[in-house]
Amino acid sequence: MKSITFIVQRGGEEKKIFKWLFASNDIDFYISFPYYHCEQYHCGIVEIPQSPLKDEVFDAVKHGKASKVPVKFSYHKDGNVHFKPTNFAAAKNKGFKLAAIKVSPINKLSGSKIFTIRFEGLEKFESLKKHKSRGGNQEVLLPVPEDIINFEIQAFAGPTQKSIDGQVKKGSAVWFQVKGKTVEGKSVYIGVYAILSRKSHIVDSNKNGLSVFVGFDNSKLKKTGKIKSLYLFAR
Repeated sequence: MKSITFIVQRGGEEKKIFKWLFASNDIDFYISFPYYHCEQYHCGIVEIPQSPLKDEVFDAVKHGKASKVPVKFSYHKDGNVHFKPTNFAAAKNKGFKLAAIKVSPINKLSGSKIFTIRFEGLEKFESLKKHKSRGGNQEVLLPVPEDIINFEIQAFAGPTQKSIDGQVKKGSAVWFQVKGKTVEGKSVYIGVYAILSRKSHIVDSNKNGLSVFVGFDNSKLKKTGKIKSLYLFAR
């Protein structure tokens, strides 16, 4: 498989949300967000408290680097994760990164979360004009009731099917999954869950937003009570 385009179908509309691309000879992967249109995309590093305070606020714009073009994240087998603009011409050089982090290698994970993609409102996402599943480029369709407004996509990685089952809720099965092999022949399963809500999680009048958390470093969790992660924030 070369790529998966993730599509939400609600009522009479179909919206493209993101594109998931896979390396041809290993388990590296990339997720691109070319379909969400806004003026700026902010990427950075955040420390997420294991027990967040009710009124705690993180300023994603202030603490992040801004890109005027859509961005993508790369998740490499060795645990190097980073955000870059999707258009290399917008960057100063090909090695330019908006944010980067080093976490555990993918083939060392055992049912660990690897990314969360949250979005609310579909107005700023590009409409699907024609279905194009063919060859190694596939589509995944998520049909939802018309009153669903908030979406959360969570993905977990592990060495077996059992390691990714029931991660969001005990006994729950994954919505869809992909399986790959390292060049050494070790299997890696990635299970994806879709969590839907009829309740808005945005407090202001602009009911559109996209946020991504990827690359979770819990090496200092016991000491600080926080997990370090990359983030993308776009409104």
